[in-house]
Amino acid sequence: MLIDVARMVPFPMLPTESSAERRLYEGFLEQLDDQYVVYHSVDWVLAGAEGPTQGEADFVIAHPVDGVLVMEAKGGRLAYDPQTRRWRQTGRSGTHDLDEDPFHQARDEMRSLIEILSAQPGWDRWKPSYGFSVAFPDGSYDRAAHKAAPVEVVVDRDDMGRLAERVAQIMAFWRRPERRFGAEGMEALATALGFRVEIRTPLKLQFDEEDRTIVELTDDQAWILSFIAHRKRAAVTGPAGSGKTILAVEISKRLAAMGHRTLLTCFNRRLAEHLRDATRGVAGLDVVHFHALCVRVAREAGLALPAESDDPGSPYFERELPALLQRGARALGPRYDAVVVDEAQDFRDWWWPTLLALHTDPDEGILYLFADDNQNLYGGRLPLDQVELCPPLPANLRNTKAIHEFVSVFYAGGHRPTARGPEGRPPEILGYRGDEDLARVLAVVLRNLVETERVPLEDIVVLTPSGKPKSRLRARERVDGFRLSDHVEPGTVLAESVHGFKGLERPVVILAELDDKHREDLARYLYVGGSRARNELIVLAAEPVARELRELAASGARRS
Repeated sequence: MLIDVARMVPFPMLPTESSAERRLYEGFLEQLDDQYVVYHSVDWVLAGAEGPTQGEADFVIAHPVDGVLVMEAKGGRLAYDPQTRRWRQTGRSGTHDLDEDPFHQARDEMRSLIEILSAQPGWDRWKPSYGFSVAFPDGSYDRAAHKAAPVEVVVDRDDMGRLAERVAQIMAFWRRPERRFGAEGMEALATALGFRVEIRTPLKLQFDEEDRTIVELTDDQAWILSFIAHRKRAAVTGPAGSGKTILAVEISKRLAAMGHRTLLTCFNRRLAEHLRDATRGVAGLDVVHFHALCVRVAREAGLALPAESDDPGSPYFERELPALLQRGARALGPRYDAVVVDEAQDFRDWWWPTLLALHTDPDEGILYLFADDNQNLYGGRLPLDQVELCPPLPANLRNTKAIHEFVSVFYAGGHRPTARGPEGRPPEILGYRGDEDLARVLAVVLRNLVETERVPLEDIVVLTPSGKPKSRLRARERVDGFRLSDHVEPGTVLAESVHGFKGLERPVVILAELDDKHREDLARYLYVGGSRARNELIVLAAEPVARELRELAASGARRS
């Protein structure tokens, strides 16, 4: 039997020490109908002339007709002293004066939220009725404590069994009949509270309706965002395409807006460039990849740098630069109040102490990690003794279902992720025999994509297991008029290693140069490289590897 109940965000409820909030949450869930959306323990940041200020509310209740209600909850026994104009609360932790009048607090929270909402597009169209409320689940409130604390806006213990009726009465108290809210306003509120993030993909591809796909912050991701926002240290894991980077960017922006000096870092140089573009203009947020950070700090501290190396596994990257970072941090002192690490599975055990040497509180300060062990190409490890492990993100939101089913064959985790993308086309697996044949097949594929499918060059990336010095294909730099470049340049096809492109994505990925030499790491290359493709995946593999991959793809499709 289907039961129409309010949508609770987040769901399930985050852990809380407030029994009053817990009983209200459960009451709203059971008694309000499905027209309501109830947000619990939400916060937002409001920019002002004197810098950003943070707003927060125990509950925000939204209804498409009745508008928005901000509610503050206070448990235990409360008493108001008109002489001192102070509230006193008695509960399990004893008796103490409240820092702020709960009615003034709820009113100020409402005003702050409405200021945020009024900056959303279309405010004049969907401007809601709005008001505030105070809940006293443990007490009876039948007389106004002062003029700004009317009985009409209070939920007390006598209302806990009739919350649907009482919430409707309070919202009617604030109702302005000439105002509408509707679905557009409900969406704007969700965006303002940070529970809906849209990344519109600027595709010119003509791959059916998937070209206009909008990747949204799902309920799963919204719950994770709320989970980590209420903890100082947390690690978020999930499969490729589950939105870990979106969450890393979002939480970094929030931390910086709250006044924390924040570092957002990762292993990959190219991923760091993407993160920097995604956070451009955010004051107080420093985005830099780990080894560039090492070099920067060493130079600021006046330390001599060792001879550079192009090998990611060389002592230069593994030991020498991290050691310089630690020395430089000791000399310069800490500089960050919060550290966020994307693709954290790439970081070695001994890098964590060096990185946290830059933290103002290296043992207990804010630290958020985002990782996928299936993409661990460097033998790194998370410092799980220092962070709380969140429930994993379960779904792939990046790839079409066809691409997801193919790469999932090579997923080594315990719980196989689900796909929420459009259907898409099955990956193409093309065989070749020798280097010349590989170049010919790649040229045919590129010509078909560009001239027949009308795919822009900037939407294509060619990925190889090896870096440019060891890649026979990329050493050519040109195939049949198409120039391959390891930099984003107009009129060229980006060619990069699977390692170097990790954490990023393109509409079309051509995964090339897979042969017996890479057989030992073939599954990881296929999972990491293949999951970079949003719409179209083409695999160029030497025979007989190509034949084996076709059989694996067919068996995976049958299992799904």
